[in-house]
Amino acid sequence: MKSRELSKAEADAAPYKIWNAFVNLLAKESYEDLDLIQQPAHLVFWYESEVQNGGHLQYFENRGASLVPETIAALGTLGAIVQRQILIDAFRLWSGRDRKTIATVEEFCATALEDEFYVFDTRICQCVPDLTHFLQKYLDLQRPSFVRIE
Repeated sequence: MKSRELSKAEADAAPYKIWNAFVNLLAKESYEDLDLIQQPAHLVFWYESEVQNGGHLQYFENRGASLVPETIAALGTLGAIVQRQILIDAFRLWSGRDRKTIATVEEFCATALEDEFYVFDTRICQCVPDLTHFLQKYLDLQRPSFVRIE
């Protein structure tokens, strides 16, 4: 199992470092190298990161569709039921037609301006609590699987 380590003194003096170590693990390690407890957080982290940065279009373009079913399940595992339904709905739209690969920034911008995923992007931004809340809650429950404090 991959994890990150902090000293007890470091964690006590700067508790935010636990979150930073958690994010480092999720961002730097590949899905396949993580265990069954870590994988849902990894998928939700990347879903949240991509959507916050460039919407559902960016998520599907950058991450592809191969792990969408696992991401939908991961959102449920973390308790993000509203966000889970948003991804289900957005994926239905995404997979409902043939798509050309977007090869340039200009093509991405032109496609994004079509606002095909606007309703889903708006819905995800209006969610309270947001996905960071669910990731923090999952970290609180499963911290030893992500960050070892020695």
